[in-house]
Amino acid sequence: MIPETWIPHRRDDGEVVGWIDMTVAEPRFVPIDRLGRALEPADDWHEAEEVLDGVGLRFLMDRYVVEDDGHDTVVRIAHVYSDRVVLSTALTDAIEDVGREIVVPFPVTDALRPLPS
Repeated sequence: MIPETWIPHRRDDGEVVGWIDMTVAEPRFVPIDRLGRALEPADDWHEAEEVLDGVGLRFLMDRYVVEDDGHDTVVRIAHVYSDRVVLSTALTDAIEDVGREIVVPFPVTDALRPLPS
C-alpha cells in the first residue's frame, strides 16, 4: 500500500508518475517512481518533481526478469495498482500472445529486475 507520507506527483494530464516523500530523508525530498522504487534524494521539492518528470512512465514499457517457480521469467508490466503489480509473460499485445499473469507486491522489490541488454 502507498504510505501516507508519499505525496502524489502528476503529469499535466493528471496521471500519477510517482510520489515525493518529505520524511524518510529529511530535510531532503525522496522521489519515488510509479513502481514504488525510491530514487536519489533531491535537495528541494522542485528538483524532486523534475526527477519524476524525467523518469516519467517510459519504464512501464520495458521488459523485466522475475523469479517464478525457481526460474527467471521475462515479463512486461501489465497493470500497476496501489497494492500489487501485475506482470505478464505475453511480451506483445498480439491476440495470440496470451501469456500468463504473475502478481508481485507493491512497492516492487529487487525480485523484479530490468532485462539485461
